Amino acid sequence: ALQYKRHSRVRMRERNISEAEVETCINHFHTSYTDKTGNHIFVGDVNGRRIKVVVQKENPRVVITAAD
Repeated sequence: ALQYKRHSRVRMRERNISEAEVETCINHFHTSYTDKTGNHIFVGDVNGRRIKVVVQKENPRVVITAAD
């Protein structure tokens, strides 16, 4: 199961992004890359919108943030 940092929970609530949408993005992304610190970023189309999820490089089961 995924773990969510406090920051990710706040951002998900602000942007109306559900845990199910985050998981779908991670499992069915169309683009992935790393940021300058090495965290993995997944981008996918979920429920008709583009979702971006950032996970920890040390533990990719920990969600740092999510955006649309």
